[in-house]
Amino acid sequence: MKTVTFAVSKGGVGKSLITANVGAALANKGKKVILVEGDPNHPLQVILGIDTSSKDFKLDEVVKKDMEIEKAVYSTDINNLHLIPSGASLQSYFEINPLTFAKKLAGLKADFMFIDVPFPLGEAAFLSLGICEYSIIILTEDEFVLCVESAIDTIRLGKYFFKCIPLGFILNRIKTPEKFNKDFIKDLEDLLEIPCITKIKEDQDASKSYGGVGSQKAFLAYQKYQESEFAKSIDEIATLLLSGLPKTEKKDIIGFIEELVRSSKS
Repeated sequence: MKTVTFAVSKGGVGKSLITANVGAALANKGKKVILVEGDPNHPLQVILGIDTSSKDFKLDEVVKKDMEIEKAVYSTDINNLHLIPSGASLQSYFEINPLTFAKKLAGLKADFMFIDVPFPLGEAAFLSLGICEYSIIILTEDEFVLCVESAIDTIRLGKYFFKCIPLGFILNRIKTPEKFNKDFIKDLEDLLEIPCITKIKEDQDASKSYGGVGSQKAFLAYQKYQESEFAKSIDEIATLLLSGLPKTEKKDIIGFIEELVRSSKS
């Protein structure tokens, strides 16, 4: 199972939208994908149109009561795509039981697992970057300098402290594409020391799938707009994840998280 988190430098960059749609793209290609929702605002549930009640099992209850993780795995309308609602913010698992949290997720059987994280990262970085083998950075045109500065910190933190390999970055919600020409992107790649995976133009139709103005129902933009530029960009990200990824340094995720927790308390 390949584990990935889409790392963000600020809120509102389309993190959950990209997470859900890349998951759908991989599922459509026959891969079993499990999305782990660590954002207390439940964006993945909104995008995927999944309703859970207080009686349904969520990840926090599974961890607290040491239950089977499968009790919190929900099917979606797309074959091979599954969701684990968290029931708590990702950083809350430091107070619940971070080791049991890691063990439950490590025991999942799938081709891919994506961990969706809230912003700001804070302690959530310990669990998302600590558990995941790979990260993908998301940048937007809005507050671009802030995005880049935060991205540098996130890349270094993930790569050197959490041994989470940054695969590249996505330029999302680009409103003035002419500013992001080949030379500019090349300079950005040199600065961040990772490649640009794709450039996604601002697309109001895609944004409406999660809380956008005029949205009537949650939907997966990738599935609804198959011929759109947005869907093509999502396919580029999925294709990268299906390619030969760099060999991960993390052999024992549980031991790695245990060491992180121990060092954070000392």
